[in-house]
Amino acid sequence: MDHKSKIILIAGPTASGKSNFALKIAKKIKGEIINADSMQVYKQLRILTNRPTDKELKIVPHHLYGHINNQEYSVNHWINDVKQTLHNIYSRNKVPVFVGGTGFYVQALIEGLSEMPNISKKYKKEAEDLFYKKGPDICLDLLSKYYSEKIFPKDKQRLINRLAFCLEYNDIMENHYSEKTPVTSNPLVIQVVKPKRDLYELAETRFHKMIEEGALDEVKKLHESKKISKTLYKAHGLPELLACIRNKMSLEDAVYDGIHNTKRYIKRQFTWWNNQKFSNLNLRINYKKSFPKDSIENISIYLNK
Repeated sequence: MDHKSKIILIAGPTASGKSNFALKIAKKIKGEIINADSMQVYKQLRILTNRPTDKELKIVPHHLYGHINNQEYSVNHWINDVKQTLHNIYSRNKVPVFVGGTGFYVQALIEGLSEMPNISKKYKKEAEDLFYKKGPDICLDLLSKYYSEKIFPKDKQRLINRLAFCLEYNDIMENHYSEKTPVTSNPLVIQVVKPKRDLYELAETRFHKMIEEGALDEVKKLHESKKISKTLYKAHGLPELLACIRNKMSLEDAVYDGIHNTKRYIKRQFTWWNNQKFSNLNLRINYKKSFPKDSIENISIYLNK
């Protein structure tokens, strides 16, 4: 049977069991797994980002794990890598099984990604100088001339990009985005969920396990490289363990803060999913190491359409 254009996406919050579920699904249907986690792309942090083990990698082919060095890597880069990976998987007549919990990766895969208009280096630098030398309030005042609604500086990079575009083109960026083109028009989307309190307990247990397995040594090696990319620095637990290595925090406090911030991230993941209105969210399951019967039925129906 020709599986071209078929995509299974298994998504969910941290510690929900989605990776284990995806592995069992991929093995059962002879599929291949594609990473949809923005931190597991980095090769430096296998333990801290909970990448698949060597044993798991031998069960089915895995793609886009640990393939990026310590450098900037955006959702645009990921989508480009995904397209090439899909081409290769379809050429083998296999089914791609995406798994991850990074919201904007999931959204880009399902809804597509608008290409951001080009901004020249001159105006990007001008906007950065305004932000860092004058402060975000000055930037917001300048942007208010272009935007009728208030813009909050939650994401400084987005704020800088918007300001740079306004300075260069005397218009708002949103008027110049290209039309979204989804990677696939018909994915099977499965959301793996668990009660929030269970996820908090699992995340805490997992963090301690990562420390036991050598996450601190992994971070020490990264620290020795002197420079850490902005995107890699967002890895959960990395800022806290770096503070420990730099003698700014005890290991006990670093672990406590790392767990606390991971729990906060899980809470944000819940909020993000609750705010999404994906028309093609086919199934929501609570996975407990055994296959829910309806998930297998849904996958079989989808693949045989």
